[in-house]
Amino acid sequence: MRGDHNMNLERRQKYAGSRTVTNSDTQIDINFSIDTLSVFCSYVLSENKNIRKSHLINLRNLFDIINVDLYKNDIEKMKRLNFIKKGLEGKLLKNLNNPALIVKYINGGIIDDDVIDVYGFAYISNQELDWINQTVSEALACAFIYNDIDRMMDICTRFKAADYTSKSAIVKEYENLVIESQTKFRRVKVETQSEMTFTLRKGLMEEVVSDIHEQLLNPSRRLITGMQGINEMLGGGFESGRVYMLLGMTGGGKSLSLLNIAYQLKKYNKNYKAKDPTKIPVIVFLTMENTVKETVQRLFNLVVNDDMENYSVEDAINLLRTDGELYLTDESPIDILIKYVPNRSVDTGYLYTMTEDLEDEGYEVIALIQDHIKRIRSCYPQTDLRIELGAVVNELKIFSVIKDIPVISNSHLNRDGAKTIDEGARQNKADLTRMLGRANIGESMLMLDNLDCAFIINMEYDAEGNKYMVFKRIKLRYKATNRDYICQPFVKGNDIKFIEDYYSAVPLFRDSLKALPNEVSLYNTGLPNSRMNTYNSIKDIDSVLKNNNNIDDNIFSATRYKQSPIVDNNGVIDMVTMPIAIAGRPSSPIRRQAIRFVS
Repeated sequence: MRGDHNMNLERRQKYAGSRTVTNSDTQIDINFSIDTLSVFCSYVLSENKNIRKSHLINLRNLFDIINVDLYKNDIEKMKRLNFIKKGLEGKLLKNLNNPALIVKYINGGIIDDDVIDVYGFAYISNQELDWINQTVSEALACAFIYNDIDRMMDICTRFKAADYTSKSAIVKEYENLVIESQTKFRRVKVETQSEMTFTLRKGLMEEVVSDIHEQLLNPSRRLITGMQGINEMLGGGFESGRVYMLLGMTGGGKSLSLLNIAYQLKKYNKNYKAKDPTKIPVIVFLTMENTVKETVQRLFNLVVNDDMENYSVEDAINLLRTDGELYLTDESPIDILIKYVPNRSVDTGYLYTMTEDLEDEGYEVIALIQDHIKRIRSCYPQTDLRIELGAVVNELKIFSVIKDIPVISNSHLNRDGAKTIDEGARQNKADLTRMLGRANIGESMLMLDNLDCAFIINMEYDAEGNKYMVFKRIKLRYKATNRDYICQPFVKGNDIKFIEDYYSAVPLFRDSLKALPNEVSLYNTGLPNSRMNTYNSIKDIDSVLKNNNNIDDNIFSATRYKQSPIVDNNGVIDMVTMPIAIAGRPSSPIRRQAIRFVS
């Protein structure tokens, strides 16, 4: 057992980052103020997701070479110096991330007497993080000069004194020193996430793999929707650093699909943690087609299934907050910002200005939804629309990577796609969307080259007139499931709201709109139409699944039911063993209004 412990310790030491940047006997005289040391202490305890392993290693390397004698006469400074060193040891050697555990480790285990009072340490914002990383990088660069200056001066002195025949050897020595210095400076350079470089070199490889592994395990790297089928086709949800596009007909529901997605991203990502814990996470809905007024009216119709003007302003706000769950609490922290910018009035460079302005206001943008792609210009204007659209998508991709967020937009299908849909509709064909593909992308196939994921969407109806939004996935750059086609039902009586089945024991999408034998009707529940605007209660979903008297045209075929553990051999649903479909969530005190409207 002791041997296993030693082996694990050695393994952790490897992954703690083995690179050093100065000689072990190098000491530099940097006397940080007590306030700066306190900021470094906060940095050690911070849970900011933008802190990378390489940043911590740089900080450790700096404090390994600081002249401790400068701090020995100041007890409070010395406490902070020891706190930083021990805390970095806990994070890098022991892989501790929880601030409470790090404090315990610094204190020597389970001792309750703190080395210093940690309650005065605040969260580290992204701006403070950048300042700290830059300060550490510059201090280490100074250490290189301290370390190499005598050697550099010696080479220069010998070069000046040497005759011509001896200079070539000294030039080579000088060149080697310059290359060595450049490598050192490059190692401590503060790289952004998009500048991350992978190499097989010992120490550097461990840092990068460790950073990537931590990112992959971060639950906030994906934003889920309230639709099981869409989440499955996305490989779990909308992922940071990727660009997504919905392609549809004019008037085919592209904007309302984006609005449903924005609403569901807010609603179904409870307990989301921002990378910067000092910021409020926000989804930006940038509409360049419909005004803020039109978008908010549509959002109200989506949530309430009625027109806003039929209510007082107090009742309208209350319905958005209660029925729509559009509020901010610690359990539901994501804000939504709806912003209108006129058609073709800005280029993609505006996105950086907008997100950085929001950062100054205390927000962290976690997703950008832009409606739609033809209405924003490229930073590099083109006379050919086809080329410009490809450039816009490429610029959105760069933006998504730099800001580490998903970007979702939409665009049109071409005339051939419209002709296919119209002819199929006249012949009463089902699953018309299956007939569409990449060749039906409007204006520019170049858009598809730089997209991570693309869907063709289209509104269709089944034989009973029930409405669906059909999603056909035509591109996926990363790994996901084999499912590439679903028919997501609209809420009965609500022409713009998709059914949300996230909490349902069984998904509520259809694989096909073609009539199949022995299917159960989703809508034949006996519920009054006025109550068909939600399936968010167990009562309503029970009504859908319990209706065994009329097993016609259900959203699920009999075959799929028989594959379900809640169905017996006769295809009858066993409600006794059916798990709870909707998890009840206690209401939380409202912190502030969850939607900002900007004209």
